[in-house]
Amino acid sequence: MNKNNINFKINFLLLILSLFFSIIYFNDQVAVRGGLTLSGEVEYKFNNSPLKYYFLNSWTIVTQLAALFFKLGFSTSLVSFSLVFLVTCIYFYSSYLLIIKFTDNKILSVIVSCFLIFFQKNLGDTDYPSFIFTAHTFGALAQALTGLIIACVFTNRLKIALFLSLLLISVHPIVGIWLISLFFLFLLIFYQKFEIKSFVSSFLAGFLILAISIGFYLYSSIETLDYSKDLFQIYIEKWDGHRANTGQIHYEYLIKSLIFILLINFIIHKKKEFKTGLFFLNLVMISSSAIYLLFKIFYLNKFQIFSMIIPGRLIITYTFILWPILLGLLYNKFMHKKIFTKFFYFLIILYSLMHYKNFLILEKSFKNINIIFNLEDKKNIYTILKNIDETGNIIATEYTGDYVINISKKPLLLMKSFDYMPYHPYLINKLVEILTEVYGYNFNDPYIKNYPYLKDEFIKKIFENKSQRDWIKIKEKFNAEYLITPKEWDIKMKPIHTDNKNNLFKI
Repeated sequence: MNKNNINFKINFLLLILSLFFSIIYFNDQVAVRGGLTLSGEVEYKFNNSPLKYYFLNSWTIVTQLAALFFKLGFSTSLVSFSLVFLVTCIYFYSSYLLIIKFTDNKILSVIVSCFLIFFQKNLGDTDYPSFIFTAHTFGALAQALTGLIIACVFTNRLKIALFLSLLLISVHPIVGIWLISLFFLFLLIFYQKFEIKSFVSSFLAGFLILAISIGFYLYSSIETLDYSKDLFQIYIEKWDGHRANTGQIHYEYLIKSLIFILLINFIIHKKKEFKTGLFFLNLVMISSSAIYLLFKIFYLNKFQIFSMIIPGRLIITYTFILWPILLGLLYNKFMHKKIFTKFFYFLIILYSLMHYKNFLILEKSFKNINIIFNLEDKKNIYTILKNIDETGNIIATEYTGDYVINISKKPLLLMKSFDYMPYHPYLINKLVEILTEVYGYNFNDPYIKNYPYLKDEFIKKIFENKSQRDWIKIKEKFNAEYLITPKEWDIKMKPIHTDNKNNLFKI
């Protein structure tokens, strides 16, 4: 069997496995909401909602890709699945490329990659969660791409690594700018000028995609607003969660990182074929940890120029990729002993048996297939709302907002999360107005400090105390004609529709 045929079969197998894992771990992606707005599927006719500005003025190629899928006729669940599949493929290929590099064993590389992805192995969380499968598309894709870039450097696919580094800027600008800076530093240290010229084609290809993405963003973005810097400062100090100066440094994660990098350096420091990959990995880990500590110790987020940076975002970019590197290197060091190969498989089986409850998630795969391909035709509040022509901005609660956008495809006044504020400080006045007048929050004294999300246990009392006249005033000011709440809430209006979970009110 020739090499090309084997490689084709391996690539096909990795794609099938990625498809399978994407079904198991399917979840609705946050990038879908921006894609719906960019594509015109959800239309914000009024300027009352900060979401109109947030979706149209957020630059990332991910929402642009989602918008393209919608233009091609994809459903919201199918777009989410496509994004999950993309992330899963990247994880599989990065893991496989590294392990096959260190072990030269295709079967083992596939098995270990499946093991790591199925059990979602990572180093844990910091201020920012580091799940392998998550609804937060931008962070997940940035994390996966960073791992693939590291894998490309280790396997001497440097032109692909450069292309992906430029692409990463359009996926997650802050992570992308940081990583491309490290990559250029890496090239300057290891390559002569005449060698760097060979990277021109990769640079131009990546830059072209970057330029197209920026051009589309400039075309679709809208004018920003004047805002109160005092209100924004209150938000940073009292509401923001990711960047809050809690005084807590996640030493456990840093210690785990230190142990991993010391082990990796100890195993391969004398192996010249891994010199460049090791250097780049060290560069990624040391720089991200240094940035994290600087932000934590000196609270750099208090300066508006740094307010959009999440300190823990960079140090979790390697949370998954360290596992295939370390396991592959351990096998590489001891593979001359046959007993070690058997022991390696024994550990995988033992760990799987000890965590057998994780396999219960396989039951979800059939349910997820129905959701992904819209095989279930359920009549509920959201499908009813979808068929109403003019709704204005829908007022939703903590858990109903996402469904209003994803299923009903209607404009929302405010969704559960408003942690995007540091990226869009000009929206602070609108946010404060909605939080105080509609949801009843005291902006100067949050219900939960450093929690930039709606909370139903607080909202319930506020909504139940509003009279119909109060709702009419809200309707007139915020162009909000419909309200969705959980069925058990005692709203002083008669619902026009109800299902087993929620009530729909026309104000």
